[in-house]
Amino acid sequence: MMFFRLPILIVTTVVVASETPLRIMPLGASVTYGVGSSTGNSYRKDLRDMLAQDGHQVDFVGRRKNGNFSDNRVEATSGFVIAQIAAAAREATPIFLPNIVLVDAGTNNCNGGGTVPDAGKNVTAMITDILASSPGCTVVLATLLENKMAEQDACRTDVNRQYRDLVAAFEREKAKVVLVDMRSEQGPTTQDLYDTRHPNDVGYRKMAVVWKQGIDEALRRGLVSRPIEV
Repeated sequence: MMFFRLPILIVTTVVVASETPLRIMPLGASVTYGVGSSTGNSYRKDLRDMLAQDGHQVDFVGRRKNGNFSDNRVEATSGFVIAQIAAAAREATPIFLPNIVLVDAGTNNCNGGGTVPDAGKNVTAMITDILASSPGCTVVLATLLENKMAEQDACRTDVNRQYRDLVAAFEREKAKVVLVDMRSEQGPTTQDLYDTRHPNDVGYRKMAVVWKQGIDEALRRGLVSRPIEV
C-alpha cells in the first residue's frame, strides 16, 4: 500500500493598516461620554487600542475630555437629544475637521417611551451638515442599544428602523455613511448594562468591537480620506 503526502494549505488573515491617519470625533450623549464606565472611557479607549493594534494612527477630537487615557477628547454631553447633538456637531465639526465621525444619537429622545417619528429626518440633516462641514468626512452611525425598560426599548427599535432606512438612502447617493448595528451578536445586551440603559465596562468593550467593524468596513470600501490639515 502506498501513502501520499498531501500538501497542507494554511490560510492566515493579515491585517493591513491604512496609511490614512484617523481623526475621529466621537459624537453623542452620556454613552459616548462614558456614563456607566468605571474609568469614564466609554468605548473610546478600547476602540483606540484596537485600531492602534492594527497599525492605524488615531487621534480622537472633540471639545471635552473624559477618561483615564491621554487621547480622551470627545464631543458628547449627558442628556443631549438629537437636536442638541446636531447643534454640537455644527460647532465642533468645522473646528476639528475629522475624517471619521461616530454618531450615537437618539437614546434620550426615547426616555419617555412613545415614538420619535422625526428621528430619521433629523439625523439625516445632522449627517448632511457634518459631511458638508468636513469635506471628505465619513460618518459611522450606530443603532441604539438595547434598553431594560420595555417602552423605551420599543421606541429605540423604531428609531433603529428609521436609521437603517436613512443609511440606505445615503448609500444610494454614494454618500460616505456606514451603519453599525449595536444589537448584532457582537453588541451589548441588557446583561451588559450598568443600569437600565448605560453599558458597563463589558458592554463598552463590545461597543468598541462593533464600532471597529464599521471603521474597517469604511476603510475596505475606500470611504476614508486623509484628514484636512487644521
